[in-house]
Amino acid sequence: MRSPLFVFDLMDTLIQDPFHLALKELLPREHWEDFKNGREKQAFLDFEMGRIEEEDFFQRFYLDSHKDKGLPHPKDLKEKMFSKINPISETLEIVKSLKAKGFSVILASNYSIWYKEVMKFQEIGELLHSLDALYFSCEMGVRKPAQEYYQWIETDFPGKDYVFIDDNPTNVEVAGYMNWNAFKFNPKKPGELKEFLTEQYPNCL
Repeated sequence: MRSPLFVFDLMDTLIQDPFHLALKELLPREHWEDFKNGREKQAFLDFEMGRIEEEDFFQRFYLDSHKDKGLPHPKDLKEKMFSKINPISETLEIVKSLKAKGFSVILASNYSIWYKEVMKFQEIGELLHSLDALYFSCEMGVRKPAQEYYQWIETDFPGKDYVFIDDNPTNVEVAGYMNWNAFKFNPKKPGELKEFLTEQYPNCL
């Protein structure tokens, strides 16, 4: 029987995504549509894959058509984002329990170099440092749901029963296609994860 490798996403799985929380504080709801339409989406993807530096990301953050619409400066967004981090306590306790019982647990996150800001917060930083490996798209040059992302993990941890926990349905779907045991995490119903794990892996917690 293959031993399990528990693979956790970060944003909206271990912690609440600080980007959305910061945006709500800095921008009235009536301007959210302008923000959504005004971002240069490729810049975000390039930053998450480590293809551009932070200053390039800031410069490309908005399309030219939206740079003078009074939208929040990306530097202000970053400052607000990392003024506070909100862990999802139920998931953190699960990870701690899995590690305490000797299971292998890794992180698999689509995130930019800003992950270093997250790790400055003691609780989440200590937890992430305790994991067996950290996979960040900015250091891999590839993002989920690309199969290469999952294959990278399979190469580093061969022959495992891969247990994938992520809030993004497409990421979960592709993990299932890769024959991983995939669970779509709902941050509004974190207790469902414990039910899934205890059903699939009795006595794992």
